Amino acid sequence: MCLGIPHEVVDVMDADTCLIKVGDRSQHCFIGLVEDLKAGDWVVVHAGFAIDKIAPEDAKANLKLIQTYLEPETRA
Repeated sequence: MCLGIPHEVVDVMDADTCLIKVGDRSQHCFIGLVEDLKAGDWVVVHAGFAIDKIAPEDAKANLKLIQTYLEPETRA
């Protein structure tokens, strides 16, 4: 199974590359598969490739869900 993670576009550098961030991490990303990106957009990223745009509210909900699965369970 593969997992795409939502990231916010910080800066579009050229037709193929942008800078993305999630939390306090930022990295470069290939954007040749997604059209009309601008700073502030959210994209789903898999293996360094932006594969789709996503609405900001959906991105934040997805990140919250992912975080829920990463947190250890608390046992009584």
